Amino acid sequence: MKYAKLIFKNILRNKRRTLLTISSLVVSLFLIISLATILTEFDRGTDEASPLRLISRHAVSLGFVIPMAHLQKIKTVPGVKDAMPFSWFGGIYKDERNFFANFAVDARKLREVVPEVKMSDADWQSFINDRQGAIVGQKLVTLYGFTPGQRVTLKSPIYNQSVEFIIRGVYTGSDEKTLYFHYDYLNELLPAWAKDQVSTFSIMANSAEDVPRVGQAIDSIFANSDAPTKTESEREFALSFQTMMGGVKQFLYGIMAAITFSLLLVMGNTMAMNVRERTKEVGTLKAIGFQRGTIAALFLGEALMVACIGAGIGIAAAAAVFNAVDLSIYIPNFISFVPTGETLVAAFVLSLFVGVVSVIYSAYRVSGLTVAEALRSTE
Repeated sequence: MKYAKLIFKNILRNKRRTLLTISSLVVSLFLIISLATILTEFDRGTDEASPLRLISRHAVSLGFVIPMAHLQKIKTVPGVKDAMPFSWFGGIYKDERNFFANFAVDARKLREVVPEVKMSDADWQSFINDRQGAIVGQKLVTLYGFTPGQRVTLKSPIYNQSVEFIIRGVYTGSDEKTLYFHYDYLNELLPAWAKDQVSTFSIMANSAEDVPRVGQAIDSIFANSDAPTKTESEREFALSFQTMMGGVKQFLYGIMAAITFSLLLVMGNTMAMNVRERTKEVGTLKAIGFQRGTIAALFLGEALMVACIGAGIGIAAAAAVFNAVDLSIYIPNFISFVPTGETLVAAFVLSLFVGVVSVIYSAYRVSGLTVAEALRSTE
């Protein structure tokens, strides 16, 4: 630390160059943190999946429906605590731009099967008692200004049907950009060809050990029926969606690698010029007794100080922006958009890595010159 003042003065020798280098660090780290946060959101479904919940769907694909009659047989499977329909409606609110998830569920079972959905007891009871009732997430309230008692009409292109609901509560937790309503109410309004059909069943097992056994038992029951099922844990179900995003994730990793490489070039060029311009000073330092290791450490300290300043500003800016503005409200399928502590630490470590790599060769080369070689330098 006794050389800290000298290091600080050295990085201020060329203020413009230092400012531009720090600016490139700030912008690069902000972009890397943003991309890493997107990748974190892609994985959130698997990370936060309940170990006790299973999803049962048609064995062919989610595009096929399964009979509601399956529910009673599913409930008889040993290890099943509860189950309910979880049927995609695909309704659009006023305009196609106003799209959000909306599911038909068993209102009496939703609280037990999906305990992440939090709401007051009074609102739960109001929702359960009103066959036409629906509940919305807090983020939908922010987006569209929904209020309890408001009538909302959704038009589903799947069923070519417009259905009116009455908002009976606002929930928090889970995905707050979803509207839930009564399956029975929807089933009464659907055309004959669509009645008594569901997209999936959400199943709660008694224990985590029961989950694989329950899934196999359910699928074996319906294996030879007209609507065979594929039942998997909620985590496996979420992973199946992630595989669809595989190309996107690799693309994002590629962008992050390209940003890091560009940052290395910028920092490397800056530190190389800095070291080259001070070659004669190295000769002077050696002449008065400075050792090679000390001189190399001074250059390394300068690179690390620049990296730390840039990292501090970039990380603080990213954390402040993403905590102040909830971008997940405007991004479909994202539950939140806040950088995790691990992401911020990784960004800081990356900045230090760039700082070390950018200067290590130049510092090693120059610090190894003899006094005469350094003083004769014309660089």
